Amino acid sequence: MNTRGIHVIWSTYGTWLPGDPRGHWSPLFDFYGRLVREGHQLNLPDPATHRYASGLMKRPEKLLTEDDQDAVASIFRLFVTQSSWQIPGLVIYAAAIERTHVHLLLGPISMDIDELVGRMKSSSSSAVAGFTFLEEPDKDQVRRTWTRGFWKVFLFDDDAMKSVQKYIEAHNTRRGYSASRFLWARPIPDVPPHAGG
Repeated sequence: MNTRGIHVIWSTYGTWLPGDPRGHWSPLFDFYGRLVREGHQLNLPDPATHRYASGLMKRPEKLLTEDDQDAVASIFRLFVTQSSWQIPGLVIYAAAIERTHVHLLLGPISMDIDELVGRMKSSSSSAVAGFTFLEEPDKDQVRRTWTRGFWKVFLFDDDAMKSVQKYIEAHNTRRGYSASRFLWARPIPDVPPHAGG
């Protein structure tokens, strides 16, 4: 079965810790910080894990300002419109850039998803920090923008694609923007049904 798209989500530093009251996909820890269970499955809120994760934070949580959100959007636009930045074949069908997290609905890609998201996070983090790509920032100046890792969901049919697109666009309308607020995010093309079925 061919991948129709990929929904990727990542959060800003410190805003969705292991043990989070909303539930989480992170490992579980006991009161003493010993690993109880690996991540990669939905875990219910866990106060002991949340306290442990909070204690490991080296900096305060990162909330994106409106200027930060615009900087992130500008970097994502470069990935789909500028030949020197462009990832061949990359299409973004929907995007929402919240104060605490990002949602992107991508078309099928020819490169490793971890590499692509790593490039997007690294480049947008530098833009948020205000560094140009030729600068070597002082390590004391660097503030983490994003958490390590991200969530990905592979989509295989038009209904799933349209459902995720609607979900992402609702983030924009809740903030008073148009559903498709980013001109570089293209509409999902209709795919004709397979002949002979």
